[in-house]
This record gives sequence, structure tokens and C-alpha cells, in this order.
Amino acid sequence: MNRERYIELNSTGQDLTPEEWDQGWHWCVEWDGMLVGPDTDEALVCSCDHPAIEAWKQSDAGKKLQEELDKRSEEINQKNFFMGEITDE
Repeated sequence: MNRERYIELNSTGQDLTPEEWDQGWHWCVEWDGMLVGPDTDEALVCSCDHPAIEAWKQSDAGKKLQEELDKRSEEINQKNFFMGEITDE
């Protein structure tokens, strides 16, 4: 999936090719019909049980993205915590 194809699918609602489906791309019910596939943050919390996505979550690439997402979430949580202290005074 390249950027142009992703944009084309999102703007036209065309069907995915069998190859794209096999790679894990799908219109995710959990994400209100959003186009989700491997190497996307949304795929990490997708519960559609797509076999390719479930395999990707367990891959090194999936685990690395999960670690990065966890780190970003922690940084946001810390920032929000400290902002709360400033505005509570």
C-alpha cells in the first residue's frame, strides 16, 4: 500500500484488491470504517481479528510500533498531568 493508493481508497471507497486484503488492509468496524492496515497505529488496537493484522501485531515491526505508541502515550500523560498542576493553582 503506498500513499497514493491509500488516498485513492479513502476518497473513493473502492474495494480492496485480494493482495491488499491478504496484507491486512481492511475497512475496520472498530474504527468506524477507517482503512486500517499493518504499520498503522490503529491496527495495534483493532479487534477485527484479521489474520494478517494479528500476525503483524506479534512481529518485530508490530512490537516496535507498540513500544513507540506506549512511549508517546506516556509522554502525553505526563504532560497533561503537569498541565493539570499548573491550571489547578
